[in-house]
Amino acid sequence: MADKKASSSSKKSAAKTSTVKATSSVKALASVKALGKTINSMPIVGAVVAEFLGTFIITASFLEMQGNPLFFAFALVGAVLVVGGVSGAHLNPAMTIGAWATKKISSVNALFYILAQVLGAVVAWLVLNAFLQNSGMSTTTSSLFHAATITGGKEWYVFFAELLATTIFAVGVATAIRLRRNKVNAAFVAGFAVLTALYIGMSITTTLLTQSGTNLTFLNPAIAAVANGLSWNMWPIAIFVLAPVLGGIIGFAIQDYLYSQSEGASCDCDGCSCDCCK
Repeated sequence: MADKKASSSSKKSAAKTSTVKATSSVKALASVKALGKTINSMPIVGAVVAEFLGTFIITASFLEMQGNPLFFAFALVGAVLVVGGVSGAHLNPAMTIGAWATKKISSVNALFYILAQVLGAVVAWLVLNAFLQNSGMSTTTSSLFHAATITGGKEWYVFFAELLATTIFAVGVATAIRLRRNKVNAAFVAGFAVLTALYIGMSITTTLLTQSGTNLTFLNPAIAAVANGLSWNMWPIAIFVLAPVLGGIIGFAIQDYLYSQSEGASCDCDGCSCDCCK
C-alpha cells in the first residue's frame, strides 16, 4: 500500500514538473515572438544590420582584391542588390553624412548607420587577418594591401584627388538612393559611379605612390581606417576623412540640384528616401 502511494506521489510530481517545464517553454516562446514583433516594428534595426553586412562585404572585397576598381565595382553592385532595398545601401560614412546634410536621413539614423559601417569594416579586417594569420603565411592584411605613405609636399594633390573622386562617387550614390525601389538600376548606378571615381582618383595619385601594392584612393573613411590609411596626423585624417565627407556633401548637393532642374522634379516618390517622400 505504501509502495502504491509512493508511486502515485512520484507520478504526480513528475507530471507537475512536466507542466512547469511546458509552461516555461511556452513563456520563452512567447517572449521570443514578442521580441521579434518589437524588432519588426523598428525598421532602423534592419537598416543598421544591412549597413553592417554591406560594409563588411565591400571592405573584405576591397582589401582582398587589392583595391581593384573593377572587382570593387562588382562587389558594390552585389552589396547594393542584397541590402539596398532595406537601408538604401550607403555603406560609407561619407555618403551617410552627405545624405544627412541634404536631409535624406535623420540624425539618429545617420549616427547608427555610421557606427554600423565602421563596425562592418573593422570586423571584415579582423576576419581576413585571422584567416591569413592561421594560414601559415607571414603576411597580414595590411601588408597585402594598405595605404601608401603620403609624399611630403604633395598632400594637397592627394587631398583634392580624394575630394574629386568622392564627389563623383557621391553623385552616383545619391542617384542610386533615389532609385532604391529598383534595386537593379540602383546597384549598377552605384557600381559604375565607384568604378569611375576610383579610376579617376587612382590615375591622379599613381605618380605619388611610394611603393607598389599600396593605394592613396579609398573614397570611404571606414575602409581607409582599416587599411592603415588613418593615423593621428593632420594630413591622413584630412585626406581620408575630411575630403570624403566634403565630397559626399558636395556630391549629394549636386545631385539634388540636377534633379531639381529636371522636369517634374518637385518630389519623385519612386524610390526616393528623402523626407518629403516618407
